[in-house]
Amino acid sequence: MPGLNGSVEYFKEIIPYLKDKYTVVTLDLLGQGKSTKAKNNHYTIDSEAWNLLEAIARLKITNQLVVFGYGVGGLIAVNMAELRGFTISKLILLNTPANDKYADMDASSTMANIPLLGHFAKSPVKAGLFFNKGFDRSTLKDPKVVDEAANSVDRKTSKMLQKMPTEYLGERALNKRLRAISIPVLALYADGDQILTDKGINDAKATIGRVPDLQIEDIKGAGHLAMMEKPEEVAKSIIKFDESTTKVEEAE
Repeated sequence: MPGLNGSVEYFKEIIPYLKDKYTVVTLDLLGQGKSTKAKNNHYTIDSEAWNLLEAIARLKITNQLVVFGYGVGGLIAVNMAELRGFTISKLILLNTPANDKYADMDASSTMANIPLLGHFAKSPVKAGLFFNKGFDRSTLKDPKVVDEAANSVDRKTSKMLQKMPTEYLGERALNKRLRAISIPVLALYADGDQILTDKGINDAKATIGRVPDLQIEDIKGAGHLAMMEKPEEVAKSIIKFDESTTKVEEAE
């Protein structure tokens, strides 16, 4: 699942490297992409998670579910595990913030006016910040995918979506949430992430680094949308993690 103001189109690059091993299902969040808006404009991490769980249930996916969330999509993946952890076997988080300080933006960075994960990513210049410096977006299946995803979300909805991660992590930091779910987790962080920034990445690693059943892995030479820049590498990390870990309940 994508992050805020993202789209299922973000996964077109990585799906070819996963489809031989998995049935891959990509889902838009409420209020963005091809999904409908939330009833009464009520947007929370919890409501997004329940909506995705319902969609998965309708598809009759009931076991061996590996949930991959990018950015704030990673927080929604964690909340899905909090709500119905018995249905989920593994969690993959990519460039996901761990504390509310970095769930909106890094105020001390040179990009202090660029909110996290797509909010107002309307121009090619701002869209470029979602990739590693120097990455050639013309190599992508859709070079304008970030702009198109952001432009599909109206301004009012975008503002409401933007509040979700800070409220969620403000209530409880990511490390405490992960400790409570007892599900194997792979947290991937790209060293060229211009959105989460070095400070946000270091904070996340320090916060969740001692969580049991959690592995942290670096992705070199990629940015915030690492699954688009280095899809084969990210896919290999996912597969290796999945094949080398077992949920406690499954082992007993």
